[in-house]
Amino acid sequence: MNQSSAPTHSTGILAHGAGFVAASLRYCRARLTLAGIEAREAAVRYGIAAALVAVALFIAVLGYVFLVITLVFAIAAALDTPHAWIWVMAGAALLHLGLAAGLVWFAWTRAKAGAFPFTVAEFRKDQQWLKVLAKKN
Repeated sequence: MNQSSAPTHSTGILAHGAGFVAASLRYCRARLTLAGIEAREAAVRYGIAAALVAVALFIAVLGYVFLVITLVFAIAAALDTPHAWIWVMAGAALLHLGLAAGLVWFAWTRAKAGAFPFTVAEFRKDQQWLKVLAKKN
């Protein structure tokens, strides 16, 4: 038995309370140590997963860019004029810029709607109730 877990011969309430506090602190320290170990393992696991997702997104974007370039040159080849690819590329760029602007506008309108609409409505009701209550007093 180690020194800290050996029974003491004090039987007073303060000795029991001190023993309880000491045991509680040892318990908390053990749980926090375990949580720290698991947190490090989880950070490594989720860090690797996040890195893999980032690489996959990068590869997907490259694939999309190559697909658009292929389509541009296929359409330009079908038109069979010397510089058709320039105009087809400009059209693809405008299409993508328009889609990006549309997505930004959609995100902006969603963000303007605000968060927690029901909570805000309840706070407004509370404010009205407090105003009525203040007028009565």
